[in-house]
Amino acid sequence: MVQVVAANVTASVAPQDIPRAEPPDSPAVDLAATKLPAGGSDPQLAVTSHLDAATWNHYVAARGSLFHRAEWESVWGVYGLKVYRLAVLRDQAVVGVLPLVHQRSRLTGNQLVSLPWFDAAGVLADDSAAVTLLAHAALELARQLGADWVQVRQASSLNLSPHVRTDKVLMRLALEAEADALWNRLKAKVRNQIRKAEKSGLEVVVGTVDRLEEFYRVYSENMRDLGSPSHSRQLFATVLRAFPDECRIYVVRSGQYAVGAGLTMANGSTMEIPWASSLKAYNGLCVNHLMYWRILAEACHSGFAHFHFGRSTIGSGQHHFKSQWGAEESPLHWYFLSDNEQAAFQAAQPPQERLGWGTRLWRRMPLWLTRRLGPRLIAGIP
Repeated sequence: MVQVVAANVTASVAPQDIPRAEPPDSPAVDLAATKLPAGGSDPQLAVTSHLDAATWNHYVAARGSLFHRAEWESVWGVYGLKVYRLAVLRDQAVVGVLPLVHQRSRLTGNQLVSLPWFDAAGVLADDSAAVTLLAHAALELARQLGADWVQVRQASSLNLSPHVRTDKVLMRLALEAEADALWNRLKAKVRNQIRKAEKSGLEVVVGTVDRLEEFYRVYSENMRDLGSPSHSRQLFATVLRAFPDECRIYVVRSGQYAVGAGLTMANGSTMEIPWASSLKAYNGLCVNHLMYWRILAEACHSGFAHFHFGRSTIGSGQHHFKSQWGAEESPLHWYFLSDNEQAAFQAAQPPQERLGWGTRLWRRMPLWLTRRLGPRLIAGIP
């Protein structure tokens, strides 16, 4: 099998050297009057949007949720997006949280989202009463802000609304204690493609801030070729600064030229890969197979129990790629809540057909232009 040696990760540029984007102050909102709906009663419950970051992080850390942490406010702040952290208290103890980002776009509407760009980071609560109160508080916040609906992305069913998207699945792989054991589980075709990449002279280097430029060049070019807007370099720099211990960047090189890259994040016992790309001109060299194998092997070595490949539409090319590693499907539930039932229904429709023309146009644009325009667009796209 392919031998894997864990690399020591060093950075030539310290995370503190990256300028930090502080989130803007959120406008005052009053949710104190939010109550459980008729038929529900718990006088000890109260909702607030003013929980301090330390208390918030203590609650979510105990439940192993990296994407709920308060540090993400600095990431949303790169685009000037306002963040509202709703929390439910019972006798002054936190029993539930729901972070919401306010996004406004002519393409995708005026909405509150928990959370943009990620598979699932919605309601985190101890009981059904807290879940219900958070949902009602989110609707009240939408009314105060003039948002048309609330989008809540969940990894499991909560029955928050009849308007729900279920066309996406999270691809989840159980890992082994040793990389050798995982290698033996792989299909022969996958192992052969990894070997092909190695024989082609590709190599993988690992870092953090020191690999950001290579990562961003590959990522932004790949996103242009896919017809999708890319994030700004500053956003990734801010992620690396906010989560220096959790982030790693893997870069696949052909000679000294970066042809593939992925940014991973440690999320409790799970390793996540929110962003990964490779250059289409090098697809024949099986760039992604080598990169993902290196990541998976090091995840085993580091003691992670699971690896999340991210979401896919069933039957798509991405779904096939992730399935071949043995990843299992876990249904995602994206709920849409609104006082306007028709608006919620329309928002819950998959967007491919509505935005297909934009995808075709984007692929034709020069890279310098998509890098400049991409962040302005993606700031409003969940």
